[in-house]
Amino acid sequence: MAAPILDTPDDTRADALADAAFGLVDAGAKMAAKGLNPVTLTIGTFDDDAPFESWTHYPPGDARDSKSGIQIYYHAHRAGHEHGHFHIFLKAGDTATQLNLVSAADEDPAPLESDDLFHVIAITMDATGLPIDLFTTNRWVTGETMVSAQSILPQLDRLACTDAFNTPLANQWFSDLFRLFKDDIAQLLLERDEALTTINFALDDEAHEVLSAKPISILARMDELGLFED
Repeated sequence: MAAPILDTPDDTRADALADAAFGLVDAGAKMAAKGLNPVTLTIGTFDDDAPFESWTHYPPGDARDSKSGIQIYYHAHRAGHEHGHFHIFLKAGDTATQLNLVSAADEDPAPLESDDLFHVIAITMDATGLPIDLFTTNRWVTGETMVSAQSILPQLDRLACTDAFNTPLANQWFSDLFRLFKDDIAQLLLERDEALTTINFALDDEAHEVLSAKPISILARMDELGLFED
């Protein structure tokens, strides 16, 4: 588990993580009882006339939260152990002037606008609808306005969904996932920026796609937190 980023007393932090873990499991269980999971709720139901398509963003127009400024889409294009992955963005909003941009050495970046999006994290999902990895990407992957990790860390509490999805269960699932793995997200962002220095900020070099990654498991995290102990 990554080193703690949250500046809170240990007991308070442990309680918050336990609440997030149980909330995440509860939302997942309630979705499963309906034959659903976060992926199927996002991509919808397909038939022979409208099959699931690689590279297509789901849901159409992305999931957008009116309160937090979070924006999420799901797509699939990588062979291997994943079904697909969610890309998670935040809108700069009122914090635009507080965010430091990451730019290539030969660039003179324009000021960040309130409507600009910056990528925070991506979540790899398996075929059963469970999260199995977190990863960060280079700028060219999403076409984002890239913001430094140190600027993003204070924004991580904004990662919450209230009305991004049309079902409360999906909003709960994402919100609790972000809370449970907040430290990991922060650490991966820091590792992303370290990786950028080693490639001389080649932000549009397609030879460099994923800049940091780690496997995750909800059950393993709960075990780390001692939530299975009698």
